[in-house]
Amino acid sequence: MSMKFAEIKENQVLAQKQAKLASLESSLDKMETALGAAREATKQIKYDNTATDIIVALSSIADEVGIDEKELDYYANDVRRANNKLESAIYGMEEVFEDRVRDLKNAVDDLQMEIDYPEDYD
Repeated sequence: MSMKFAEIKENQVLAQKQAKLASLESSLDKMETALGAAREATKQIKYDNTATDIIVALSSIADEVGIDEKELDYYANDVRRANNKLESAIYGMEEVFEDRVRDLKNAVDDLQMEIDYPEDYD
């Protein structure tokens, strides 16, 4: 009788782990989708030409009034460096999503190992 109880208990534990695994996998799918959406959003910075457009416009204006373009170079380089720093900071925001995906993948893998090799986790 106690042997059947042990089997029932093992089956219940397995069912609980499988349900948790399904939940984790669902969360992982959602997080991977969110990461993809985050990457789509952050890559928009590559298409933002505001800084370049302003530099070109100011260079044109300077040229029209006889100001040597070299006088603007220092400031233009400053703007380019700041723009590159902004791009890096924006891409850095993806790390929040990447970290969550990694954590969920690890949790899924760990739980799958417990299910597949229960004798190693007793």
